[in-house]
Amino acid sequence: MRTFSCFLTVLLLLFAPRAAAQLADHYAQANRYYLDAKNDSALVCLSAALKQTDSIQYERKTEILLFRSRVLSTLTFFEPAMEDALQAYDISKRNKNEKFISLSLLSVGKVHYLMYNDSIAEGYMLRAKELAEKKRFRQELMIIDNALAQLYSVLERNEECLALAKHSLELAKQLEDTFYIVQNLTLFAAYYINLNRWTNPIIPEYQFKAKQYLDEAEQIASDQHTPLLILSIYANFVRYYRVEKNYREALQYVNRVIGMCEPTNYAMLIQMYDYLVGIYAHLGNENMTINSHQKFHQLMRQQSDYKLHQSLQEMRVKHDVQEKELEIARQQVEIKQTRFYQWLLVLSTLFALLLSGMFYYVSRLRRKRNKELYRINASKDKLFSIVSHDLKSPVAAQKMATEMMLENFEEMDKPQLLEHIRSFHQATETQHELLRNLLDWARMQTGQIKYRPTRFSLTELAKEVADIYRLPAQNKGISIRLEAAADCVTLADRSMIHTVLRNLINNAVKFSHRESQVAVSVTCDGELARVMVKDSGVGMPAAGEEKILVGTAGEKGSGLGLTICREMLERNNSRLEIRSTEGVGTEIGFGLGV
Repeated sequence: MRTFSCFLTVLLLLFAPRAAAQLADHYAQANRYYLDAKNDSALVCLSAALKQTDSIQYERKTEILLFRSRVLSTLTFFEPAMEDALQAYDISKRNKNEKFISLSLLSVGKVHYLMYNDSIAEGYMLRAKELAEKKRFRQELMIIDNALAQLYSVLERNEECLALAKHSLELAKQLEDTFYIVQNLTLFAAYYINLNRWTNPIIPEYQFKAKQYLDEAEQIASDQHTPLLILSIYANFVRYYRVEKNYREALQYVNRVIGMCEPTNYAMLIQMYDYLVGIYAHLGNENMTINSHQKFHQLMRQQSDYKLHQSLQEMRVKHDVQEKELEIARQQVEIKQTRFYQWLLVLSTLFALLLSGMFYYVSRLRRKRNKELYRINASKDKLFSIVSHDLKSPVAAQKMATEMMLENFEEMDKPQLLEHIRSFHQATETQHELLRNLLDWARMQTGQIKYRPTRFSLTELAKEVADIYRLPAQNKGISIRLEAAADCVTLADRSMIHTVLRNLINNAVKFSHRESQVAVSVTCDGELARVMVKDSGVGMPAAGEEKILVGTAGEKGSGLGLTICREMLERNNSRLEIRSTEGVGTEIGFGLGV
């Protein structure tokens, strides 16, 4: 074992320089992408760099976490941005690194600033400033003063903004930090623009100074080829020309900003299209005002969809990481086995027995890892199938309904409009039910739903669930008839059986014809309590019954709800029972022990 440890140490020494070089490359690429205003690419590089750090490299890890928090905030992912900032603060506090403590406090404040929690943001930034001043951290103080000046500029506390920006600029010039020189010149321009916002008429001297600072900042940013700074300068030019009521020049700068932005830079794009609404309104262009307003709302929706996409992407990344970790574990097991076989040639019988025991342990570990990998793959495939097929249909129906209303709004009478609204509501209900089932299924797969049997009245539970769906059923002209034994008590997990009944009755209402009936029956015959739900729908062929009952992975059209029902009933020592006649209807239910 001692020799094996030495061998691993040698391997680490051989690969450590390469890992360090890769870490530096990822960080440098992230910085270049960030300055180029390509935040998506910067985020990928920073996440890759973070995976290559270890607990020993706490300073590098803290630096990457703070950088990633800044990028996530720009993409409006405030929750993970706050997590990174707080993690950086904990690491800095644990290692008593006061420079990083001040920067971590600033990072937390910046996230609150972007979330419009201005008073909280100011508190964290002032704590960071106090620490930096006390320890005379010049570079950190330059960054903190600039951030505070930006906050005060937005709050129009103009004199405080100007004082901090001047101090930050002085430090930036001493440190020859071009980035913060430009940032502070832009703040000087914002100061004079703010002063002219409330003057009528505007003061030409203020406008002249604002233009002078913006031109100087633009020249430096262009020489440095830094799109991130140029975007900020152009956005301030828009404000400058709007104050001057030169809406045509303002329009040109808005279009420049939009042309430079990535499609996912929602914060900047939303701000620019908000400006466009006012600019086109002042120019008297009614069509472009409406188009800009529609684009503004479209970007707001896309921002929400992008966050959903990022959540799904994060799930894929986590799955890939798990696969790689399992692959590394298998490789390590194989290395150990090889070393063990070599030792067998030279060691005594006692040591050979020890190796045999370890071989058994390793084989067992390998089988466990393979089973876990198979389970993860099956869960991933099922989840992606649900998201890509079932979730798409209600979203498409919502889109179609809204497009019809938007395109034909003027020609529609009240009944037609009401019909489209009903279609939209029905699609929303379908989507809500699917997401609810998806959450139940995910909780089951991750072990969050535990089997907790209790004695309860199956009659009362069936009545409770049936009452939930009476109103949706009445909207289709469907009546729900409950025939239940007086007091049928069973031993099972009440929460799981509630979910099963909810899915069965919901499906029955969904697939029944209008002006028909759904029958729910609860019976007890001594040792068995049985629930059956009968609809008046289209029914299904025998092949369809077999698919639902078997439920093998990769089936199409079996439905997530019935999959959840089947798995929950298995945990309660029960199974689905289906009787269906094509063209007549379907009766589906289950039995439980009393």
